[in-house]
Amino acid sequence: MLGGGVGGLSAAHELAERGFSVTVYESRETFGGKSRSIPVPGSASDGRASLPAEHSLHFLPGFSRHLPDTMSRIPARGRDRVSDHLVAHDLALIARESGRNEILAPAPDPIAEFEGVTRRLAAWMADVGIEAGERAFFLRRLLVLLASCEERRFEQWERSTWWSFVAAERRSPGFRAFVADGLMRAIVTAPARMW
Repeated sequence: MLGGGVGGLSAAHELAERGFSVTVYESRETFGGKSRSIPVPGSASDGRASLPAEHSLHFLPGFSRHLPDTMSRIPARGRDRVSDHLVAHDLALIARESGRNEILAPAPDPIAEFEGVTRRLAAWMADVGIEAGERAFFLRRLLVLLASCEERRFEQWERSTWWSFVAAERRSPGFRAFVADGLMRAIVTAPARMW
């Protein structure tokens, strides 16, 4: 396998469980890709290890159907499984590569706080120059996705890329850069045309 991120490690684990001999090649010193914890320099004291910082959202359990199942089969400590150690985030951050126009807010309850989330997303899109019609279009698409039943999500939307779902080819360059591609890279660390 090439790559020790979530995708490569998940594929390696699935193959190993099926009896294949697997070698994972990773160019960095540490496995985990964009989902690994990164030690914060200077945060250690009294001989303890540095405090961890998270690089990105690890995964969305409602959309990543197979990852929770895989995590439930990977041993951790004692009789625990990796899935026993999942922790919900209490803050959400969407950051641009340049470090400007970040959204930092309490992690929302998708239903109870939908209005607040949409207001913050609309304000962020306006701030990066996405015109009102495209903001409204994106929020409608987001509502369609969130309101879809599980069968529709897995049978229809799973067969479509994010790029296609938000009709990025027919949108402005800013929409494609920030909403279609940038948002997908920030949330699932994958290119919009593939995910």
